[in-house]
Amino acid sequence: MNFQRTIGTPALLFSAVGGIIGSGWLFGPLYAAQVAGPAAILSWVIGGLLMIVIALTFAELAAAFPVAGGMVRFAELSHGPLMSFTVGWMVWLSSVVVAPVETLALLQYMGNYLPGLVHKVANAQVLTGKGMLVAAVIMMFMVVLNWHGARFFSRTSTIIVTIKLIVPILTLFILLIYDFHSSNLSASGGFMPFGWQSVLAALPLGGVVFSFIGYSPAIQLAAEAKNPRRAIPLAIIGALVFCILLYGLLQLAFIGSLKPEFLSQGWDKLSFPGEKGPFAGILTVLGFTWLVLIIYGDALISPFGTAFIYTASTGRVNYAMSQIGFFSEGFKKLNRHGVPMRAIIFNYIIGLFLFLPFPGWQTMVSFIISCFVVSYCIGPLSLMILRKTHPNQERPFRLPFANLFSILAFYICNLLVFWTGWQTVYHLLIALAIGFAVFIYRGIYIENKSEHWQWRTARWLIPYLMGLGIISYLGSFGGGINVIKFGMDFFVIAIFTLAVYVVAIRSTKLVASESDVLLVTANK
Repeated sequence: MNFQRTIGTPALLFSAVGGIIGSGWLFGPLYAAQVAGPAAILSWVIGGLLMIVIALTFAELAAAFPVAGGMVRFAELSHGPLMSFTVGWMVWLSSVVVAPVETLALLQYMGNYLPGLVHKVANAQVLTGKGMLVAAVIMMFMVVLNWHGARFFSRTSTIIVTIKLIVPILTLFILLIYDFHSSNLSASGGFMPFGWQSVLAALPLGGVVFSFIGYSPAIQLAAEAKNPRRAIPLAIIGALVFCILLYGLLQLAFIGSLKPEFLSQGWDKLSFPGEKGPFAGILTVLGFTWLVLIIYGDALISPFGTAFIYTASTGRVNYAMSQIGFFSEGFKKLNRHGVPMRAIIFNYIIGLFLFLPFPGWQTMVSFIISCFVVSYCIGPLSLMILRKTHPNQERPFRLPFANLFSILAFYICNLLVFWTGWQTVYHLLIALAIGFAVFIYRGIYIENKSEHWQWRTARWLIPYLMGLGIISYLGSFGGGINVIKFGMDFFVIAIFTLAVYVVAIRSTKLVASESDVLLVTANK
């Protein structure tokens, strides 16, 4: 049974917007302000613009090859099994965490009026036993909703995203109009109290990148889009442009609405009553009780909507990994509505375990960011290779100055990983090592083949990952030893990016049979 093309352009756009507008708007402005002060406004603008550059490469790829789990399949076509496994492993690992992290955000807000769901451990909100039980029920509800297929998903996600947008827009207008303290933009050290490094550090630590990577469902759901060649570029770019404006204004509204006394200890020690739910806490202080109740309602809907969308799209990643032999054959089974339910149920079980090792929202999003960004590296690399190997493939959206954009996008990916800091990159490398062990075991001991050629086409991959680790360790972000000073790191990563890019572009895979399979699938 094949996927059903029932998701229209508006629904695909809404799925991208819905993936971006999740728990990020509920917590991001507080955490970003604590890291960068008023300059956190710049963090949202910079983060969104950087993500657009990366997204442009995927807009061409996804429109030309609209397949389920596109990021995995692009890597397979351009660099072979090892690269596609690496990308798929990172995409799956990061995507499967999204539903739990959004559910955690949902329960953290619920904890304001339903005590006993979360408790504070080492300055992080952690689920109690009761909270884990409620989380399991909520995530199971998402699984049940996904049973009914793409048409039901399309209608449901559009309704949810509409509701999700109304509340933050209403909130920012009220905060901008009522009791806005413009003096806060220069209070406690000025507009940029901690310098440019803090503006960049806020991208991962403030949840900025976590919010903007939410457009990826538009790529993973491409096989179910009615008119993918028009819908996908519009959904990706349109969602990012809209959300840059929305998040920038939300950050401005948050900063201006703070009472000056809340800043007496400085931005890095910013705290106020009800900070467990930042916007609700501020509005309570201002006396907008009616809007606080609405935000509490939206704090259920926004994270739930994003988790619901990712429950659907992550199942398609399992499907793609199964198609190329890395996951169980059972994940290719679709129910009568064309939904990979076995994959979705498997992800649900894995998601429950993820509540245990990660202590809080901020910790979980840092890991998600690093995994997602590494997987996004395949976009600029595959774009240039597939232009050479498949020059006659129809490309409804053709990126101008593709080589320049690809180099820039790859550079941005490396910077974003570097900015997450050594402590996060270290855990990322461990996750990748586990993935490689699984890949080798499956290839040699289960399938009885080593396929040495695939290591040649991905010969740049191991040095690339080791290089990222070394640069992060020597850098000045997140536990690095500060040998590579801030400012100099831009040049170091630029040289590293160019060297890896040249080798990766030359390490292409040319296997006609696999290419034909993908092209046939893409054009169904």
